[in-house]
Amino acid sequence: MNAKQPPAARMEHRFPALLLTLVVLSLYVVLPNPVTFLPPWLIPLIALIVLTPIVLANPRRLSRETSWSRWAGVAFAVGLATLNQAYIVLTIVRLINGKLDGPSVLLTALGVWITDVIAFALVYWEIDKGGPVARRIGGLRDDAQRDFRFPQQDEDDYSGPPWHPSFFDYAYFSLSNMMAFSPTDAMPLTLRAKGLMAYQALTGFVILALVISRAVNILT
Repeated sequence: MNAKQPPAARMEHRFPALLLTLVVLSLYVVLPNPVTFLPPWLIPLIALIVLTPIVLANPRRLSRETSWSRWAGVAFAVGLATLNQAYIVLTIVRLINGKLDGPSVLLTALGVWITDVIAFALVYWEIDKGGPVARRIGGLRDDAQRDFRFPQQDEDDYSGPPWHPSFFDYAYFSLSNMMAFSPTDAMPLTLRAKGLMAYQALTGFVILALVISRAVNILT
């Protein structure tokens, strides 16, 4: 008698990643003028144009993938994270020069900080072991590197369906890295994962330190 095969993994839903991406795009609209170098509507417009075909390829569950949809997803995530670094640099310059008033300091820092959490979560989600589709479909890029190891992946209980990280796992991991400046849930396994985590933690630390310093100056 053949051994009973474990149930297949259920494909991940598109909605969580899409929802937080829309949150990021809305934040660009409300950033104060001193830290914007583009019209506030331009980034959301371009992002929605790029995002639309990606979403249409898998409108609900991430069950299909082509070469263009794979690389478009990676490029979108990396582009969003890279763009936010420009806003972070501009925010840091404005904070150091004291060109932001009290409310603008908090609003700007909060906006770029939240965006950094979500943008890096998207990057981690897209690059880890071939992306969200490949992680749940056997035979699709089995040679892809696993960039992160989650605690659930070390458990020996095989009675249920195989566990795979979802977008919320990467979002929580990204949030904890920005707050604790070190891995608290998943562990980085590759050089690129360690580099991304180190850079993200550094930007989070710099933003927090400058905001606290600026707040002290405002209060005194």
